[in-house]
Amino acid sequence: MKTMFRIAFASAMVIGATAAQAADTIQYNSAPADTFYYGNGNDYSPANAAVLTTDAGDQLSLRLHKTFETAPASDANGVYSFALGTEPMSFDWGIDAGLVAGGSVDALITLTNLGTGQFLSYDPFFILNDDEYANGSAENSFRLDWAGIGFDPNVNDTYQVNLTYTDANQGVHSLDVFAKLGTGAVPEPATWAMMMLGLGMIGGAMRRRRCMAVSLA
Repeated sequence: MKTMFRIAFASAMVIGATAAQAADTIQYNSAPADTFYYGNGNDYSPANAAVLTTDAGDQLSLRLHKTFETAPASDANGVYSFALGTEPMSFDWGIDAGLVAGGSVDALITLTNLGTGQFLSYDPFFILNDDEYANGSAENSFRLDWAGIGFDPNVNDTYQVNLTYTDANQGVHSLDVFAKLGTGAVPEPATWAMMMLGLGMIGGAMRRRRCMAVSLA
């Protein structure tokens, strides 16, 4: 009975999320409207990024690459393939939403080792991050081997990077890319939906904690 309830609940949540995000469009091997400017070593072409555009014109962008090298092209599902032994590996993220430093929108980045289930979630707007802000965009980079999720460049595996953004109207938008090392397996679309559900619940919990902290201040 509990299992059936969880499946029904998850299905309802995924259907609701799909309806809420129906206006979002994703284009792979593209570039955001505000081009990348990640500083020394990361401002290169082609962008080869996954770019999600909302109905309001906000954009999320993600790409994976070997650190300080051009990002390869992904497949049609945002999967970037790398040979075993590729390291270090980085991902770049961007949010173009009329932002200013310390803006009021929320975001969450989650890195997952799909082979072991290890994951790390963090707020990309955390005050101590060295984010770049310009032209209404926020951007930064991070390394998979810094995440503490068991990244091993010599093991066939797949790593997921998820960027979830809550806009000023509390609409939630989510973008995923994957780094496949060697012959690592890539999850089916149904699995992605369940992952997005879990990440959405994590984001909601973070927002509730943030609201409680403001109320208590």
